Amino acid sequence: MSTPVQGGLPVYPDVPSLSRPALISAVLGALGLGAAFYFDRWLIGALFCVGLLLGLLNIALAHRDVAKVTAQDNPNKRQLAVASLSRLMVITAIALVIGFVLRPDGVGIFVGLAVFQVILVVNTTVPVMRGLRQHD
Repeated sequence: MSTPVQGGLPVYPDVPSLSRPALISAVLGALGLGAAFYFDRWLIGALFCVGLLLGLLNIALAHRDVAKVTAQDNPNKRQLAVASLSRLMVITAIALVIGFVLRPDGVGIFVGLAVFQVILVVNTTVPVMRGLRQHD
């Protein structure tokens, strides 16, 4: 989302920091790994951590792609779409191969990816909701 300024050129908001999602992922990864070791399913715990890392890698690469495209004189949506599609295809392929080869424990990678998405949504939504409450 961009905001037009007086000259008509769009101004893009700053990219949010990934430090909070990374910290939350590290804590949940450690807890998940600990629980997996307790139940003697260490591979599920390790793959859960890999899923969290793949999610973090995905969003970091997405931030990089957005910064690269918006830094151009004429930002092109097509470049961003192609970069997003290729990034998601690679991450999906990695997750599917690992999940299939290491089944049934391979489900851990998908759980890690899903949990990271929840972390990301909550990390994005909570500050917006706080801001909306302050304006009421």
